[in-house]
Amino acid sequence: MLRFLGARPRVPLFDFDGTLVDSDVALTAPWHALGVDPDLVPLGLPLVEACERAGVTVEAYLAHYDPGAAQPFSGVEALLAGLDRWGLASNKERTSGRRELDRLGWRPQSALFSDHFGGHEKQLGPLLEALELSADDAVFIGDTAHDRACAALAGVPFALAGWNPRARASAEPGDHVLALPSDVLDLLTA
Repeated sequence: MLRFLGARPRVPLFDFDGTLVDSDVALTAPWHALGVDPDLVPLGLPLVEACERAGVTVEAYLAHYDPGAAQPFSGVEALLAGLDRWGLASNKERTSGRRELDRLGWRPQSALFSDHFGGHEKQLGPLLEALELSADDAVFIGDTAHDRACAALAGVPFALAGWNPRARASAEPGDHVLALPSDVLDLLTA
């Protein structure tokens, strides 16, 4: 169970793919088009690392990626529209991530992508710094073991985006699993 210290409202930080948007099919379609077994490239990796594992270029992957294919999970748009502040940390490449945020009309207070981390795994420290937050002032919502580890490394409480059936199926003991996007609101005040 998540525990929050203090009386200030928490700021939600989100992963993008698999958390805010249902993107599994969109992310694996380029692998299929390139003749790569998607099981060789786990979801959640930075694009540079995923392409290295698959033996293809980033450009080849992006040539087959449809940025309009990923759609918001039910309830996400209403959640985001009702938030005063929120941040985003994603392993998505910055150009495509910004394009998708623009397409969806979403305006996080700060959004950091894999490029911000030298093409490596996302980190919450720089996002916390950009938002002028301490680890206790935030909660990170994600869908993968990468997200869980990212939150733990920064000392930020973690909640699993259980509205994604794949994420819910991979829940670990001790995970705080959210059934609906609106459940995030319960985490923001203690």
